[in-house]
Amino acid sequence: MIAGDLEYVLASLPHLSFEDGPELRSKVSSILKKYASPSVGNKNLVTILEDEADKFLDAHTSRLFREISLHKIHSMHFQESKNKLLGAFSKYVHDLKQQLIPLRMVRRNKEKLSDAEKQQLPIDLGSPLEEELQFMKLQWNKLETLTIGHHTDFTALIGYKLKLMLLLRWWSFDTERGFELFVQASKED
Repeated sequence: MIAGDLEYVLASLPHLSFEDGPELRSKVSSILKKYASPSVGNKNLVTILEDEADKFLDAHTSRLFREISLHKIHSMHFQESKNKLLGAFSKYVHDLKQQLIPLRMVRRNKEKLSDAEKQQLPIDLGSPLEEELQFMKLQWNKLETLTIGHHTDFTALIGYKLKLMLLLRWWSFDTERGFELFVQASKED
């Protein structure tokens, strides 16, 4: 499944940790962009990783690797995956999302959660941004667990891609813009 220098690629990728800051963003970006040819322009970091991994994966595995996204990871397609990490992580995210349904329903109806409902949530209540970060941290921790012992195989590569996508999602949050949208939504209600 994996051939050539993918082991080297995995070993040379920037270390990812669930943190944010200009130095970390710059480091991750600059190292991944070294893999991109000068003609790629402004390709996003996930695409650069996919393109680099593509060189060392067979067609079927590459197709599966490219299909992985945070928006679809909880789908039945991934829950039923033969890849243990994909199946376990997909089920985990699906279950987390199911546990958060009461919170979404209560908020949609502008009600309050009971103490019993609050205790059943996998996250602590806070601002939408705080809750989303908690949700992402839970996913990160699950990936850490699922990738134990995997350093240079396809499982490690999948874990790395999912972690990179979680970080990029976090790094894309614009608190000022989010607050503006919150205020606007509050006025409309």
